[in-house]
Amino acid sequence: MEMLLPSITINDQIFLCKTLVFPKPSTRNLTPTKPQFSRSSKLPPSSVHFSRGKTNSHKQNTVKFDDLHRNWNLKRTLFEKLKHKDADPVRILEDDGDWSKELFWAVVGFLNQTSRSNQVLQVFDKWSSIDESRVSVFNYERIIRLLVDEGLVEVAVLALKQMNSIQGMQPSSAIYDSIIHGFVEKGGFEDALFHLKVMEDNEMKPHTSIYNGLIKCYAKNGLYDDMAKCVKRMESNGCYPDQSTYNLLIREFSLAGLIKRMERTYRIVISKRMDLEASTMVAMLEAYANFGNLEKTEKVYRTVLRMKPRVWLKDDLIRKVAAVYVENFMFSKLDDMGIKLYSRTGNANIAWCLRMLSQACLLSRTGMQSIVREMDYKKVKWSVTIANTMLFAYAKMKNFEHFKGVILEMVARDVKPDIVTCGILYDAHGFGFDELDYWRKMGFFGDVVELRTDPLVVVAFGKGDFLRFVEEVDHTKSQSWSYEHLIDLVKQHQQRI
Repeated sequence: MEMLLPSITINDQIFLCKTLVFPKPSTRNLTPTKPQFSRSSKLPPSSVHFSRGKTNSHKQNTVKFDDLHRNWNLKRTLFEKLKHKDADPVRILEDDGDWSKELFWAVVGFLNQTSRSNQVLQVFDKWSSIDESRVSVFNYERIIRLLVDEGLVEVAVLALKQMNSIQGMQPSSAIYDSIIHGFVEKGGFEDALFHLKVMEDNEMKPHTSIYNGLIKCYAKNGLYDDMAKCVKRMESNGCYPDQSTYNLLIREFSLAGLIKRMERTYRIVISKRMDLEASTMVAMLEAYANFGNLEKTEKVYRTVLRMKPRVWLKDDLIRKVAAVYVENFMFSKLDDMGIKLYSRTGNANIAWCLRMLSQACLLSRTGMQSIVREMDYKKVKWSVTIANTMLFAYAKMKNFEHFKGVILEMVARDVKPDIVTCGILYDAHGFGFDELDYWRKMGFFGDVVELRTDPLVVVAFGKGDFLRFVEEVDHTKSQSWSYEHLIDLVKQHQQRI
């Protein structure tokens, strides 16, 4: 007989697929079935054959489709009742009398999927009251984990209190670990410490990840002295810091700019022959770059480049390292950075910026022209960053012949100027070079102000009078201003001075 399943909606199918557990084909679930057709006692000789035992095997491998069909209908019926907003799962359980283990966890999954996890504990209390064997550490641990994952840590604590009130039931350390993690994620620092104290009083050994989470909370709240105390607390409880703990400490000290503590923890890692994670080395590199420490920045930078698998540095961090070289007049290092960066990552924009900036800071006209030829050979388009870098250099050299040549190349290569270009042209006007009228005729100064030049270029050459004044202007208003309006404001400001 062909089995017809009831029609269900798409949402029902989703929940059924997530909660329905199909039985595995085993001998316990397989039973012989009656033949669907009766065989005549008198058969022609030609139809007689020997099965050699295959007939019994075939019967034993017939799945109990009736049980599967029954479970499917029960779950579908439950979901139909539960899907209404005002549906009370406890009342439905009372009406049904009882649910099997499979049906109960299917209901839990349904409530979780429909953002009603706050009702899970009530349903569990009612379901477990029907059969005392259901009151187990395993079931409580599963319920508590689900509640914590849904952010209902306070409800999970109620379940924990219920466990503690049951005589002979001892919550596992995994339950406390889960609750402490939940409070840490929600920022409930005091609650997390309270439950950690309970674990310690009960001589439970918290997992290392618990202390790591607390260390993050201390760092987030700026309690760096307490971070060190937390490490001592770990050791006193027999939970010694591991590689992940020390790497976490280095990263947090680096972000806070606590160089001495960062280096002290780094030496511990080296003495214990532990590995330094890539993110840890990157954090140390950024800390040294922020403080402008040339020697240590260069040392860590070389280490990061040698790491395998390759470490991908963000452009902002690359700029910080490059700024350290600029501040120490090591301009040739910028070219090396650009070449290595291009060969490793193919990051063309920042790589060509570094290489052009290296030659521009050296005020090398030959070097800049060489970079331009190499870009043309590799069919790399000019950006306003490249153009402004050369304009800065030629303005500083007072080489206005090549200065004007760059402007003409910008027009020929369809490179649109920005606010930095406007500032360079305006400041160059003070040296007797006036190209402002040319750009007015081009209609450029009627456009809305934009900033598209790499900030590293401005760091290397300075802002100039024009850009310094623009910085003082209210940016919320200047964002909708035109270059022409800014130029008039600068002129009025200089006339008043």
